[in-house]
Amino acid sequence: MGELLSAAISPSNLVLTIFLSMLTFYWLSVIVGAIGMDALDFDIDVDADVDIDVDIDVDIDVDVDVDVDVDVHADPSIIGSGGEIGRKRSSLFITLLRFFNFGRVPFMVLMSVLILMMWSISIYCNHDASWINPGNSASVAALLIFPNIIVSLLLSKIFTAPLIPVFSRLNTSEKDLVIQGKIGTLMTGIKDTETGQLKIDIDGSIVSLSVKSNEGKEIKKGEKVVIIEQLEDGKSYVVQKINYH
Repeated sequence: MGELLSAAISPSNLVLTIFLSMLTFYWLSVIVGAIGMDALDFDIDVDADVDIDVDIDVDIDVDVDVDVDVDVHADPSIIGSGGEIGRKRSSLFITLLRFFNFGRVPFMVLMSVLILMMWSISIYCNHDASWINPGNSASVAALLIFPNIIVSLLLSKIFTAPLIPVFSRLNTSEKDLVIQGKIGTLMTGIKDTETGQLKIDIDGSIVSLSVKSNEGKEIKKGEKVVIIEQLEDGKSYVVQKINYH
């Protein structure tokens, strides 16, 4: 145990150890209900079949009125070829994402497995008794990063493959449920634009949802709320506190 701890905090493995610790804290927070499972998920729109959640909203509003007369002479074949190259690169990137199960398994689940694989391989390769990097050299460890990423991605694909049908059924089941008008208990306090976690009972099944407060009013943990509507992002719902008066 002492050797493992020593290897984990060595300069060769410290960064991955920190990432693994952060992920451990994240999942503990999800388990106790402090945050929702999709709190750090990312949303990358690659096409209709790939959906990776991202909780980032950027609103840019620019009004510019410019009148310019410019004569541009361009070769259509050059423009066409450039667009075709861009589409091919995009298609290759999409194929690569699909291959490693992005969009089929929640981002944080996939990332957790990936970091765990990378940390395990790094610990195996970089310690004093290792035959790969016996001196635990930081420079050798740096050279091993790229092969580690490749092997870890492949292992992550293998280990997360059985989860694909599970999450597919969960997503389908949630779409089939009638959510609006249901009453549940708030697991985390919310106010303003904060996102919290709500648990509701639907036909004996406990469903966990990400929710925001109606009009940003403060609602404390443990209070009963009613679901008003689903937000446009399709991932969160608006709730309102129930006043028993």
